[in-house]
Amino acid sequence: MPKINFFISSRYAVNRKKLREKALAVLDKHHLDNVQIDVWVVGERKIKELNEKHLKHKGSTDVLSFPQHQKKQLDDFPMPESELTHLGEIVISFPEAVIMAKRYGKMVDDQLSFYLEHGLMHLLGYHHQ
Repeated sequence: MPKINFFISSRYAVNRKKLREKALAVLDKHHLDNVQIDVWVVGERKIKELNEKHLKHKGSTDVLSFPQHQKKQLDDFPMPESELTHLGEIVISFPEAVIMAKRYGKMVDDQLSFYLEHGLMHLLGYHHQ
């Protein structure tokens, strides 16, 4: 069973169950069971800092992914069955989710789930191109 670790400040009202269900559904669709991901929900200042420091992009963003492995490595490197493969970390901007949810008439948790799925697809090696 996948392990999903959440790191969310208590000031952000987030439905962790809904996020967990979304992550599990995406992992199940890709037949990934013995994996771990870390999900951070942060404020604008933190995501801006990470975006500028690690991606060299100016300003804030909605979601960042930091893969632990390249896609090819996941298939090539055998792990003991008892060990979870750490796919990486997903960092989501709560303020950006609120803004976009309002803009598109969605619930904030639905927007967070959208960002989680988007970030997870990046961890699995899928990119915009």
